[in-house]
Amino acid sequence: MSLVATTGLLSACAHSTADPRSTSPSTSLSTAMPTSVPAAKGEVTALAMVIEKDGGPRACLGGVQESLPPQCDGPRLEGFQWSDVTSDEASGVKWAQPVRVTGTWDGTTLTLTEPAADEARPDTTAGPAPRTTCDDAERIHDEIWRDEDSLPPGALSGYPGSGCVELFVTYDDGSIQRALDAKYGDGVVVQSALRPVGSGSSTG
Repeated sequence: MSLVATTGLLSACAHSTADPRSTSPSTSLSTAMPTSVPAAKGEVTALAMVIEKDGGPRACLGGVQESLPPQCDGPRLEGFQWSDVTSDEASGVKWAQPVRVTGTWDGTTLTLTEPAADEARPDTTAGPAPRTTCDDAERIHDEIWRDEDSLPPGALSGYPGSGCVELFVTYDDGSIQRALDAKYGDGVVVQSALRPVGSGSSTG
């Protein structure tokens, strides 16, 4: 029986080595918060728990409830084959993790462009990034997570961390970062679970 992934494991894989705000946004780009998870122009990749209980396989990109069978949710996977990965099954639920999934993202569904593959569990012994002394970190974090209406689309998890507030989302094309920068200044660093292929941080 494989171990069940936790929020920490998946969040660690979402970290990017590049500064998501290293390129100043153009004044011609909107700073309004998008109303839905953006689509990606090219291929994206992520580590995920893949789970299927009804309605086809899904990629859990956020937290996973530790139980038998595990419980989680995420975007639908098209083109996924269970024969490509090592899986477990209990009570009519089938799952595998950690799994590398790569494909195209339309904002709701990840369509695989290459077979899914088992991948080694990343080392998370170091724990989350150390907290900073950013005075507004707690306030910004609490405001973002106040209720569903205040959450950016596709929000998975977040905490006061190395960028004042680290916010993990399903996917950001830069529009979520721009909207939060416009509201809070440089107080939030957005990290995508789905990242562009070839970004230099696709191994988790």
